[in-house]
Amino acid sequence: MASLSAERQSNYEMLRRLIAAKVSIVYVVSWEEERVLDTLRDVAAKAFASPVPFFTWSVTEGVSLEGVEDPETREPLAALDHVLSRKGSALYAFKDLHAHFGDARVVRRLRDIYQALKAVYKTIFLVGPRLVLPPDVEKDVAVVDFALPTLVEIDEIFHSVAVAFPKATIAMNDDERAEFLKSLAGLTADEVRSALTRLFMSRKQIDMGSSDLLQEEKRQIVRKSGILDFISSHVRYEELGGLENLKEWLKLREHYFSSEARNAGLPMPKGVLFTGISGCGKSLCVQAIAAAWHMPLLRLDMNLVFSGAAGTPEAALGTAVRTAESVAPSILWVDEIETAIVGTGRAGGGADTRIFSTFLTWMQEKKSFVFVAATANEIDALPPELLRKGRFDEIFFVDLPTLDERQEIFAVHLAKRGIDPRGLEILSLAQTTMGWSGAEIEQCVVSGIYEAYGQRRALDMSDLYKATSRMVPLSTTMAERIKQIKRWADTRAVKASRGGEP
Repeated sequence: MASLSAERQSNYEMLRRLIAAKVSIVYVVSWEEERVLDTLRDVAAKAFASPVPFFTWSVTEGVSLEGVEDPETREPLAALDHVLSRKGSALYAFKDLHAHFGDARVVRRLRDIYQALKAVYKTIFLVGPRLVLPPDVEKDVAVVDFALPTLVEIDEIFHSVAVAFPKATIAMNDDERAEFLKSLAGLTADEVRSALTRLFMSRKQIDMGSSDLLQEEKRQIVRKSGILDFISSHVRYEELGGLENLKEWLKLREHYFSSEARNAGLPMPKGVLFTGISGCGKSLCVQAIAAAWHMPLLRLDMNLVFSGAAGTPEAALGTAVRTAESVAPSILWVDEIETAIVGTGRAGGGADTRIFSTFLTWMQEKKSFVFVAATANEIDALPPELLRKGRFDEIFFVDLPTLDERQEIFAVHLAKRGIDPRGLEILSLAQTTMGWSGAEIEQCVVSGIYEAYGQRRALDMSDLYKATSRMVPLSTTMAERIKQIKRWADTRAVKASRGGEP
């Protein structure tokens, strides 16, 4: 065991225990066929008192032992007969046998093998990228997921690629390197090697800024799912006006990503729910988390899940969840989550009820680091099962900005457009716009800039005052509804901002 590389230890032990328990048939779900076979070779050679013969099978090569092929066993039935007829212990890896499950004879022979191998040390491993099992053998097959490369393995791959590019400079300390490697978590070993090779070929210096290029590999994985959108976020905390309680909460959880924190048993953050008034920055909060924690942000479109374009709603949600887990650590953004479960209270249930139940179960039991960031406008439409402690770490209410926050928001949007806010009376504007949301303040700045540009001059206060006079804020048009939302949040959520309107 000493010669076994550290990164394959957990997969090695999992497979060894299954063989020792005389499990007849094991389905290994993995895209990394060669990595699975390499681990099985290690198990066959080292796990027992003496080496065990290790056979592979594919429809193009037949049964093969140490590179020697038997063309007479290319047909699945002939290969399965080989398993039954050969005496003694052995391990078999069948590649893509699931493609032949439409043949009733193949399914029947698998059931025969299950019975025949229960008393001997002989195991068949069915290796495939997705789980496909006919109902007849569901009870006879053990299903395992082959773990993706750990950070230890990713570090080893990084070292091997770096050695191949001796002219490249690595400008990172140990903590930065650990953070850098985290951006590759969730990829297969081949994907990691490919991404790093392209990075070293394009850069003479590898530093923390290089990690942005590695996100393209994860973007490709997400795009293939067809359910999730990969969002590139560059929103910094400084671009969020106010929201000090929220910022402090998020900064405390950044410490989880250090190895010292995890070794100390710090619990893994589960997720956060943002509720509040439309236009007050809930979506910006989600994007700021992704940027601050250097994680891929994946937005789940629940309308697409229910549309049927990506299969049944249950299958579409399953694809989305597996994709988010495959690129973990990641942030799964469920926008307007109340739309996903609007029908759960209807008699008789339906797809929306099943989706809601599946999603809750996954949130409760997920092991991979997928941080769920959900937003909701109609918070009182959410069922209590979703809001109870344990689903989300915290529920934040994003209220209409206070006077100080409005000043910050004006300053942020002016600065983003190349205008020095110190040359304008920001306090006066903030006092004028009491009850405005952040989105309304942004639109005020944009309208003022258009007004000044149309007259070919610099922006001044008159342009901004004119813009405010033309707009009616949501707090006026929907005053009663906003009061209801505030009353709900008073006892059920934590305010994202400190203080209130003087």
